[in-house]
Amino acid sequence: MIIDCHVHMLTAKDYADHLVDTMDEAGIDMCCLLAMRQQDMWGSQSGYNNYVMDAYHKYPNRFIPFASVDLGVDPINMIDNLQLEGFRGIKITRTKYNYNDDIMMPYYERAARYDMVFLFHTGTVVRTEQDRYLDIDSSRLRPIYLDRIARAFPELKLIGAHLGNPWYEEAAMTLFWNPNVYFDLSGTTLKRKSPEWFRDVLWWFPDTMKKLAGNKDTHYQMSHPFDRICFGTDVPLDEIKGCVDEYTKLMDALKLPAEIRERVMGTNVARMFGLMK
Repeated sequence: MIIDCHVHMLTAKDYADHLVDTMDEAGIDMCCLLAMRQQDMWGSQSGYNNYVMDAYHKYPNRFIPFASVDLGVDPINMIDNLQLEGFRGIKITRTKYNYNDDIMMPYYERAARYDMVFLFHTGTVVRTEQDRYLDIDSSRLRPIYLDRIARAFPELKLIGAHLGNPWYEEAAMTLFWNPNVYFDLSGTTLKRKSPEWFRDVLWWFPDTMKKLAGNKDTHYQMSHPFDRICFGTDVPLDEIKGCVDEYTKLMDALKLPAEIRERVMGTNVARMFGLMK
């Protein structure tokens, strides 16, 4: 099973139909379909959650619906309503507070009750003409902020997008210490970075750990660094199949075993949503 954890729902005519056709061509079984948000210079929010739910109702076996919530602004009981509507996850970006701010924590607690998954944009965010009016600040989206959330709510599954670009080492150490944290490689990181770079940043490969232990067997179990990496694209439709090839080439170069490849390409996400044991 291949599951893309990072696909945005656009409002173009028949977009869901075209997306399913693209998934078929690329061999992708399901995707996490993420609601977009639109902000104007006066700060009002217009949620696109209904577009996602319409697409999900049309293709319930292909899409996992993710809602958009403006944490710290939208009421906390919006989480309850979204869960009742059938949303399985929440996509977060461009917040007015750091992800780990006290004002945000009740939202995570509420979502944890429903076993919802949070997908965070981590790293710098695209610049728009409205940013100066909306007080957009990429530093609020740092991957290290997921650390507090993961420790406070160990039952809550968190996915950080883009491996924290450019705060890669923060993302790596947040991944290392928190078994409920995952990252995808969407965006430019996978296109620009070499396999050697990934081995350096995600340094706890088994052979590296053995060298650090003086070539002796260690007395503790280390998870493989790709155990909690998820396949995600976040690209236009005509580039999705190319992303499948890019992940495959990276895993080939790193000589990842079949079990870990399966986790990356779909098993991790499937287990989050109870699609497999």
